[in-house]
Amino acid sequence: MPEVQPAAPSIVSDATLVERVGQNDSGALLELERRHRGSLYAQAYAIVMDSTSAERVVHDVFAQLRHAAAHFVGPRPWSWLRDMTTEFARAERALRKTSPRR
Repeated sequence: MPEVQPAAPSIVSDATLVERVGQNDSGALLELERRHRGSLYAQAYAIVMDSTSAERVVHDVFAQLRHAAAHFVGPRPWSWLRDMTTEFARAERALRKTSPRR
């Protein structure tokens, strides 16, 4: 008798997860965070050069995604997340330069 192979797990696309986040699926948001938090943190840290600020940036990006997901248009959520991380990190860096220690 041939050996039965288990079915490969189906991988849900980022676009589908964003759509589900727009429908208030917190599990979809958690999955997007699991997939992308590390890369986005590294990107933010490279700009702000501070771990606390980089964490704040990543948190703010996912908070923005949660609010914007229902209106998200486009096939590339990863590009949106990267662009938003860059924008938020630059704003954080500028804020740190113009205000007393935060």
